[in-house]
Amino acid sequence: MLPTDSEFMTLYICYILLLIYLVRGLIVHKKTFYKVNLAIYIIYFSFMVYIFSDEENFKYGNSLAILFYGGLFLFVHLIIIGITKTAEILIIKRKKT
Repeated sequence: MLPTDSEFMTLYICYILLLIYLVRGLIVHKKTFYKVNLAIYIIYFSFMVYIFSDEENFKYGNSLAILFYGGLFLFVHLIIIGITKTAEILIIKRKKT
């Protein structure tokens, strides 16, 4: 049972967009960065699918907690990607000067 509320649909779209970004980066750039991030993504995505598929997790008002943790994994992953990319850009600029 996957919840289909608008909040969960937004979360699913964010997961799909991150997957597209990582797969595109893996195909175009072929860097280890994208391989590692895709592996991390697959781990927490499979964990969240397991959580979403269990109907017991949504009883007694726990759906907001499930939504929070699903978004938290995604948000932290995006922050780490942003910090890594920013550091990479700064290092490249520093080497040029």
